[in-house]
Amino acid sequence: MELAVRMGTIGDAAAAVEILDAARRFMRENGNATQWAGNYPALDDVLADIGHDAFMVCEDTGTGEIVATFCMQTRPEHTYTEIFEGAWIDQMPYGTIHRLASKYHGQGIGMHCLRWAQEHFGTLRIDTHADNKPMQAVLGRAGFVRCGIIYVEDGTPRIAFHWKRGQPPHDRGI
Repeated sequence: MELAVRMGTIGDAAAAVEILDAARRFMRENGNATQWAGNYPALDDVLADIGHDAFMVCEDTGTGEIVATFCMQTRPEHTYTEIFEGAWIDQMPYGTIHRLASKYHGQGIGMHCLRWAQEHFGTLRIDTHADNKPMQAVLGRAGFVRCGIIYVEDGTPRIAFHWKRGQPPHDRGI
C-alpha cells in the first residue's frame, strides 16, 4: 500500500467519519471504553477541522481510498497550558495532532501519519487516554516522550506526549 498524507476536503468528510466510528468501536473492543465518549468525534468536529485548515487524510494512492484521518493544528492547544506530574520538553512553538484514526489496524498507517507530521514540524505534541495502549505503543515507536498528564475539555486526564527533532527519546517516568 502506497500512502500519502494530504489536506482533507469536504468531499473526504464522510470517509473520515466512517473511520472515526470504526476507531471508536475498535477502542471499545480493546479495553478503551471511555475515550471518545458518545458520538465524539463526529461530522461537526471534522467540519471544524476543515474550517481551521487542520483536517488531514491519509490516502492509498493506488486505490484513492482514504485510510486514515487526523487533525493537525498549528495554533497552541489550550488544554496543554498546564501539565501535571511532569513537564513538556520545552515551550517552543509546536504542532498538535488530534483524533488520529486509521481504517486498518496493524498496517503501519498511524505510524505513516506520525512520520509525515515529524517531517513537516520540528516539534509535536499529542495526548491519549491511559487505556489507549495501541496508540501509546505507536507513539513510543515514533520517538514521542511521555511528559505528564493534561486534562481535556470534559475534565478527564490524558497522557501527554512530546516529540522534538533531535531530542533523544526517553520516558519521563510518569
